Amino acid sequence: MFAWPDAEIAVMGPVAAIRILHRRTLADVPPEKLHEVEADLAAEHEREAGGLDRAQALGVVDEVIDPSQTREAIIRAIADAPQRRGRHGNIPL
Repeated sequence: MFAWPDAEIAVMGPVAAIRILHRRTLADVPPEKLHEVEADLAAEHEREAGGLDRAQALGVVDEVIDPSQTREAIIRAIADAPQRRGRHGNIPL
């Protein structure tokens, strides 16, 4: 699994996540401070959830590559993959 340096590894973005996870806290915040509190909670969530560095440490992402290197990385991965057809002998379709 390859990822670009600015990739987001999450089910949803940090702001959407904190709107669900911290809905009670956000309900008590005055409207004029809501954006600021959301930004602070989103930054905290991103630190805790880990993002790209955490995904790489867990093995979800094998390598972080520059977008300009995507083609070469895919070619290298295909070339390094085992050349076998499986137990049945048919070509994969």
